Amino acid sequence: MLKYRVSGDNIVMRLEEDEKIVESLEEVCSKEKVTAGVILSAVGAVKRGTLVYRKGCQGDFEDHLEIIGSGNVSTVEGKVKIHLHISGGNEKGVKAGHLVEGTVTVFCEIAIQRLKGFEMKRNKDESLVKQNILSPYVLEP
Repeated sequence: MLKYRVSGDNIVMRLEEDEKIVESLEEVCSKEKVTAGVILSAVGAVKRGTLVYRKGCQGDFEDHLEIIGSGNVSTVEGKVKIHLHISGGNEKGVKAGHLVEGTVTVFCEIAIQRLKGFEMKRNKDESLVKQNILSPYVLEP
């Protein structure tokens, strides 16, 4: 069961062992009707996941990483879209990139601020599809 609290335009979440970060963010933002927001902070640890490292390069990892991250909340065709970048490390080194999905180990704490007065929408950009960009959705200005 997701643990979170809402205060005004702010949402604070604590994810527990084995919860999925992006999926949980999508669930809470959908439930709270967040269509425009900023992920101010994501701190905690993951044990496995998938990162986009650079243009056309995506990889899975299975290793304990202590993470920090930030991003935004928008919509694609009316559904919540999470854009979260993380950096994480351990004694073996550091990984960083766009988090496609990550599974929590121990816990992860996330703070979101809702942006009022407008909706942040993303549209598929066919020029990015042709370049094999793995997440070809661009934010409308």
